[in-house]
Amino acid sequence: MEMQLVQILANVISLLTVLSCLFLKVPQILYIRKKQSADGIYMQAMLMEITGFTIVTLYNYTNQYSVMTYLEYPIILLQVYVLLYYVLKFKGYLSAPVVPFLITAYFVTILCFVLEILPKEILSYLVPFCTPLSGSAKVTYIYGIIKAANADAVSLTTWIISVLTNISRLFTVYVDSADTKLMINFLVSTTLSAGVLATAIYYQRYPTKPTPQKQRRRRSLSADRNHQHKE
Repeated sequence: MEMQLVQILANVISLLTVLSCLFLKVPQILYIRKKQSADGIYMQAMLMEITGFTIVTLYNYTNQYSVMTYLEYPIILLQVYVLLYYVLKFKGYLSAPVVPFLITAYFVTILCFVLEILPKEILSYLVPFCTPLSGSAKVTYIYGIIKAANADAVSLTTWIISVLTNISRLFTVYVDSADTKLMINFLVSTTLSAGVLATAIYYQRYPTKPTPQKQRRRRSLSADRNHQHKE
């Protein structure tokens, strides 16, 4: 009876986690669109984030774990794709020739795992790397904010949701599978998401004036974007 209650509680938390993740990156996307700027957001961090989310999603799917324990990952991935589009756009990389090639290679690889062309055992070796990968992505976010001395493009709502969903996932994974690899991943992710949140709060509350060199660079990028819009 007690175990049934715990399982019901885990299912409810899973559902709430998935629902909250429907809007996880939406505040960040809207924020960037409004600011017309991706300052303080490192593309390297986003690519690491996409890689980690993709590996964990495929790992759960190929091991036939309960969908409710990982449904937020494909949901978040869809939002990160949109966010990446705007970051590429506002950083001026959208028209780079390598972009379509990398996108095609990425989705072909996913399809190979789903169709079992590539063995799922590969994912078992890759999952442990998701923890340092996720950690590196969030450290890069923190570094980007500190280097830019600007967190204007960072949505606090997004990172608050991230912290809460990671905490809830620690509990639900423990109840569902007690998979140590996944639990360590969520523990590290929770800690570093809190770090990004704290850094963003600090730089939004105590903004640092940009140096003349950074001001010139921002004006140059803004002029380039305006020129592109006119064309």
